[in-house]
Amino acid sequence: MTQEEWANEEGRLKYRRVLRAVEKLRSVADAATTYRLAFQVVYLHCWSRHGSLAEVDRLWGPGSESAGARLGAVWPRTPVARAHSLAAYRDEDVSRPFELIDPALRELIAEVRQLDPDPRLLDVLLDTYSTRYARGDDYFTSNDLAYLFAGLAAPRGGESVRDPVCGSGRLLRAAAQRARAQGGEVRLSGADINRTARYAAAVNLALHGFLADLGKEGADTLRAGTSPIPADVIVANPPVNQRDWGHGELKDDWRWTLGVPRPGNANFAWVQHILADLTPQGRAVVLLSSGAAHSSNSTDGLIRRGLLENGLVVGVVALPTWLFPHASASTALWLLAKGERPHSDQVLFADAGKLPAAKEGQRRHFAKDSAERLLQIFGEWQGLRRREGEGDPESVPWCRAARYEEIAEAGFDLTPARYVRNGGTAQLHSSDGDRNRKAELYECMDRSAAARNRVRDALESRHDYRIG
Repeated sequence: MTQEEWANEEGRLKYRRVLRAVEKLRSVADAATTYRLAFQVVYLHCWSRHGSLAEVDRLWGPGSESAGARLGAVWPRTPVARAHSLAAYRDEDVSRPFELIDPALRELIAEVRQLDPDPRLLDVLLDTYSTRYARGDDYFTSNDLAYLFAGLAAPRGGESVRDPVCGSGRLLRAAAQRARAQGGEVRLSGADINRTARYAAAVNLALHGFLADLGKEGADTLRAGTSPIPADVIVANPPVNQRDWGHGELKDDWRWTLGVPRPGNANFAWVQHILADLTPQGRAVVLLSSGAAHSSNSTDGLIRRGLLENGLVVGVVALPTWLFPHASASTALWLLAKGERPHSDQVLFADAGKLPAAKEGQRRHFAKDSAERLLQIFGEWQGLRRREGEGDPESVPWCRAARYEEIAEAGFDLTPARYVRNGGTAQLHSSDGDRNRKAELYECMDRSAAARNRVRDALESRHDYRIG
């Protein structure tokens, strides 16, 4: 089924009944439990086509035994549950008995059974969960953006790829799919502090045939430190402008070789953590708020200067705000690299907001041709893609390379619009200034929203406890 077929209304009807069944289950269980059970059902439905476990057929069939109890008996036997210690419902210390959720769970199983086994149903559930229950920066990265991450990182066969904030596992999946399409396999690893996200990542990767080391349990990566074995490639979409990142306990950490990140904002803590976790020739793609590129904070400025003086910044891609339904702050993708590389005295800037966009229902995403042109230019620039004669940054109006001296003259500002517009003059026009001020205002709004969400989470957890 093509993307266009999935976008039309007739295609959406195919899984609308499943989504209604999920919402009915949600009415008698909390969101995390609902979606973990839904992930289990979809995984087992796809896995059953291989005939790997006789009990799977019994799970779907009629019987007097509780559907929840049968699911709880079968799930721990699956490869994904064993590999990642994914608990069944009955093992999660929840107080709501199966008797209350069983009718809704049985209906969900019946609706999923009406469909052909297809891992893409899991993507529908991931997007639905993210749209309805994500708050602030706690969302699942879209497949479109994951494709862009993977293309910019350009993983090659035999390399190790890590995501320190793996969410639903889409960045790792996209990286592995890109390497496999080129005839190679990569080693995957990741971590996430959120249990439901780690659950989703494990199922997502397994359904698409990829093995990954996701650790034994959820992990706060910044506080946990770097991994024992560095990675060749890191892709990461960390919380934007994260305030509570552990500055007090981590201020003397060895990772801050370019300067101790300021309290109340983890942008450059993530950047330095990622660099510390790379091999000597490693590279990374990380999403940061636009404010990280131009913040007037002296600490941020010194770290940006250190990044440039050490030749660690390959490029910056400003992203349009409509890519993120859950976060209003404008963002950019930073390409980082260690070791020798072409154009080490320059940084490649792109303003992706100028790229043509396509529409799918209510969502917008990059037109495929636009995304491929962007990836071609950056791939050739990094020496990771064979030159085809069309990867010159000067060949498009939304991309330009700037030398270190020009960036230094601009106060080490890494905002793409400063260099891309008007033939690359380093004078910041009023429209760009408005954009930067708007980004700072969005950052304040996100902080306020995060505070409201923490209060909401506290109240909701109390409510769930009372009703069991």
